[in-house]
Amino acid sequence: MILDNVNPEDLFPTEKKGPAILGKMEYPINGIVKTYDAAYIATNERLILNVDMDGQFYYRNIRYDELEDVQLDNDTLTMRFSIGTFPITNLNNNDAEQFINYIETKRT
Repeated sequence: MILDNVNPEDLFPTEKKGPAILGKMEYPINGIVKTYDAAYIATNERLILNVDMDGQFYYRNIRYDELEDVQLDNDTLTMRFSIGTFPITNLNNNDAEQFINYIETKRT
């Protein structure tokens, strides 16, 4: 399962893929916190979250105006939304910096 890419056919006609980050994300399910492979893909119109939940593919579309804060600390990128805070760990810092710079231009 390729998490840090998106099928061009799944993009809107005016949408272009930007940078992506791939790492590990903790996710609580039924009171148990599990760690999954996950990726955020930035486009010029939205963020796409892809998660491999033990072989089950999960994705979510996120509008840029839902993003409240982004912080990079060592190998953890923390993204805060109105519905909660979602850190992604074990990522490439160069990829994360490119990703942050890109999404910061979309949030303004």
